[in-house]
Amino acid sequence: MIHKNISIKAEGSLKDSHLTTYILDSYEELEPNLKRPLVLICPGGAYRFTADREAEMIALHLNSAGYHAAVLRYSCAPAIFPTALLEVAESIKLLKEKAEEWHIDTEKVFVMGFSAGGHLAASYGVFWNRPFVAEKTGVKTEELKVSGLILCYPVITSKEEYTHLESIHNLLGDTYEEKKEEMALETQVGEQVPPAFLWHTFEDKTVPFQNSMFFVEAMGKAKVPVEYHLYPEGEHGLSLADETLRRADGSGIQKECQSWMPLLKSWLHRMCEKNKKMA
Repeated sequence: MIHKNISIKAEGSLKDSHLTTYILDSYEELEPNLKRPLVLICPGGAYRFTADREAEMIALHLNSAGYHAAVLRYSCAPAIFPTALLEVAESIKLLKEKAEEWHIDTEKVFVMGFSAGGHLAASYGVFWNRPFVAEKTGVKTEELKVSGLILCYPVITSKEEYTHLESIHNLLGDTYEEKKEEMALETQVGEQVPPAFLWHTFEDKTVPFQNSMFFVEAMGKAKVPVEYHLYPEGEHGLSLADETLRRADGSGIQKECQSWMPLLKSWLHRMCEKNKKMA
């Protein structure tokens, strides 16, 4: 495995922003020059920190299914928008530049996010083709395109009755009043957004499930394919929802929600097969 910590810097980045790679080795007995899909993971943490429970173990689960993975420890407060967004773009740029060396299939790169990291992943999905992103990253817009989004109990809206206000305040800082409407991502969805997989819980009191539903509805209006799973039970921040990532107080386990990872792997497989046929 190629396991490295690589500094990721964009305008406004904090000193510790970095990418951790989980790149599977290429074995002689496999198909020569086999290129694998990759999932870039953005942990949650209210744009205040990046949660460990939504990082390495997620990457290893994806590795076990044959996917490369990378975890982005993006800049949080006091860094403000669009710093973290540009760090995602810089990460995509780096991963595609390393595609030959690391055997990455550049037509099968996905961005995944949890909670506030879900907001970041969704932000990339709606903003990736804005001219400022390519200009700041120094590449052509087309090089920043990804094949899909994976949004796990994501913050989506900035509507105060439904959003997670701490996340939006941390993301925007002093520009909150100026940019809060732009951060209602459901209003930014169009044909530029790649297909998406989302899951949420009805009982989520931290980030209400309406966040993901707003995004799904917008995707439907834009005629962009989406798969959505709403579980009736479960608190916020479940990650894998099993014993392997149980919190110190015993919480974080929800048997009913543990199916999301197998469902995601099935979706990823279908997406990759579809891309193969289109290539």
